[in-house]
Amino acid sequence: MDLESSFTVEAPIDEVWATLMDVERVAGAVPGAELTEKVSDTVYQGVVKVKVGPLSMQYRGQVELVSRDDAAHVAVYQGKGQEKAGQGTAEGTATLTLTSDGTTTTGTVAGSMVLSGKAAAMGKGIIQKVAQQIMGIFAKNLQSMLSGGDAAEGESADGSVKGLSLVAGAIGSMFHREKKDADAAASSADERTADG
Repeated sequence: MDLESSFTVEAPIDEVWATLMDVERVAGAVPGAELTEKVSDTVYQGVVKVKVGPLSMQYRGQVELVSRDDAAHVAVYQGKGQEKAGQGTAEGTATLTLTSDGTTTTGTVAGSMVLSGKAAAMGKGIIQKVAQQIMGIFAKNLQSMLSGGDAAEGESADGSVKGLSLVAGAIGSMFHREKKDADAAASSADERTADG
């Protein structure tokens, strides 16, 4: 599935870029994510915990910085993970692009992801909605980090991502289009019910 998500912070683009390229530091801003090992300067292993209603998932895997262009503020990541207590997997690539408007920096994460297991059964619409919410929490945490604070919003006591409101797929999350389709279908169904 093709995915896209974005975030905005109030900070100069070069400062945001430098923070995002410090993977060990910025990992703490991603809800439910924990870095467990630095394999090399571009490869990291970690854990992503996700809790959706009664459903809990924990993925172990790695993310690799495949390429980075400091001048253009573009980086490409590749990630894959295995669900710890199940047969589910998550694998994908993501391109991070930063743009600037004065002191406001916008980051866009776009790519593709292949999911299997419980996460795949949730469907793209739910995953998209949750990815946007995760990105919103990430933006708040990143803003806090850029201001010299800590980053730990959006997690439950066990460190997993909270609630049905948050559905994380794999490191980086990005999703779009199907929510509009689902809303249109729901609206049509409501109209048919009202007419009937």
